[in-house]
Amino acid sequence: MSLVSQYKSSLKAVEVEEIFDLIIYRPLAFVFVKATYSTNLTPDQVSLVALIIGSAAGVLLGFGEYSFYVIGACLYIISNILDCADGQIARLKKNGTKVGRVVDGFVDYIVSIFIFVGIAIGLSRQFYSHEIILIGNAPLDWKPATYIWFVSIVGAVSSAVQAFYFDFYRNKFLEIVYGRASNIINEINEYEQERKKFTENPSSAGFMEKFLINIYLRYSYLQLKIQKEHEENHTQSKPDAKLYYKKNRLLLRLWSFMGSTTHITLCVVCAFFNNLEIFLLLCILPLNLLMLFLFFVQKRVNKTLT
Repeated sequence: MSLVSQYKSSLKAVEVEEIFDLIIYRPLAFVFVKATYSTNLTPDQVSLVALIIGSAAGVLLGFGEYSFYVIGACLYIISNILDCADGQIARLKKNGTKVGRVVDGFVDYIVSIFIFVGIAIGLSRQFYSHEIILIGNAPLDWKPATYIWFVSIVGAVSSAVQAFYFDFYRNKFLEIVYGRASNIINEINEYEQERKKFTENPSSAGFMEKFLINIYLRYSYLQLKIQKEHEENHTQSKPDAKLYYKKNRLLLRLWSFMGSTTHITLCVVCAFFNNLEIFLLLCILPLNLLMLFLFFVQKRVNKTLT
């Protein structure tokens, strides 16, 4: 198998990958995968290293100094490369597990929390050291600490919601076009069966595996509740795969700019320019406006599929 074929095999599908993943992170991750392929390195071990490095990146951002921003940004890049690599290893070696899929998502959320908390602390230190002016606070005239934590929390929530909806439409695309993703109800059933195995045979899994499965199920039930009234509820009949592909291929590419690697790349660039407030404002304003625009377009496309 050629390197190009192996690389494509390590991806979910080119159409559903985020643009920054395709051109930056996944090629670098693939180099790492090839370099370590003959070792006993597992996807879960790679995920753990990604978690540690990503969390360290968030801690460094909290120092609020340019040199720490640069180092933190570099670590954030490495963390994301490893986060890409764990899934590529699982797909190439076919040694992925249900718990491993949960670990992968768990790493993303924990690292994101460290990053946004680190940004808030770092911005506070920068401001009170008189190193920056908070441009977004000029029209609001709030207390600086209130403004910094407000935009940090809203930025974090915005990025999480944006990534959530990209994942939703990506999984929908994979399910309908490639038959490679289960709907949320099937996912819940699968993980309930996994939890049942752990309950019947407690020694078959450790505390962390049980904890992660339970967390994932709680998240999935919450996701199902949110989606229950969604116009694309999975109880509806599936549209024709070819028609869905034609109507949604370009739209999904636009949705991909809502994904996590867009946020990571923007964060890294803003860190290099020593202005992480701009990153938060980008998450809150233009990316949310783009998300609302895509909702409107998606509705119109959905009507053509019924």
